[in-house]
Amino acid sequence: MQNWSLKDDIRDYWSARAQTYDASPGHGIARHAEIEAWGRLIRRHLGAGEGRKALDLACGTGVMTMLMHGLGFEVTGLDFTEPMMARARRKSDEAKASIRFLTRDAEETMEPDETYDVIIARHLVWTLTDPDKAFADWLRILKPGGRLLIIDGDFVRKHWLEKLLPLLDRLLGKQQDGHSLLTPEQWQHHERIISQVHFKNGIRAEETVRFFEGAGFGALKIDTQLEDIRKARDIRLLSRKGLTSTLQHRFAISGSKP
Repeated sequence: MQNWSLKDDIRDYWSARAQTYDASPGHGIARHAEIEAWGRLIRRHLGAGEGRKALDLACGTGVMTMLMHGLGFEVTGLDFTEPMMARARRKSDEAKASIRFLTRDAEETMEPDETYDVIIARHLVWTLTDPDKAFADWLRILKPGGRLLIIDGDFVRKHWLEKLLPLLDRLLGKQQDGHSLLTPEQWQHHERIISQVHFKNGIRAEETVRFFEGAGFGALKIDTQLEDIRKARDIRLLSRKGLTSTLQHRFAISGSKP
């Protein structure tokens, strides 16, 4: 279609995923222990809430937005996918939480300079089309001394053991989760998008660090062992979920604006 962009393709894909997003592995947070584990990670990187202004980039259905609100931050959730945002707003309304939501592009927020004390982005960076531009924008809207926390992982490059999982599915039955609900057409849509984003070959912690440094962030904190989160999800190591979770390269990195 003429004038149809990659961003339009991404928006359409995540709009279709909104209904099952929270059920997909690693997306929703259902257990109290997991909420506490995420809280420890966030406090370690961003400090206490104490009414400080926070921006949840690509907030989706509001999972991290609600968690940040519960930690005492004054939160704004930003996403450009309306069906996702509708679910986030519903969660906020049900909890009677005072949360601001913006329908914007996370790579170009259009927020005023030096607005936020902290910014958090989970499962966003690997989908970016222009990470240099995005990191520069995030630095711009942080107050001096403010921190950006990126939580992400390499969901493209697979360990050789992960490549055997389809065989296990055939032998033992396919694991039922949110990903199981995707149609073949949606998987094709997903693969088409991945082939065009900046990190189409996958993203690692060391690559993300270079974008932090290139944008001007300092005082970096790097976590590449997120075992606390996996254990809190009560995932058995000797299971399909446990194997996938253990083999995937996941990380949390934060940095400060000078």
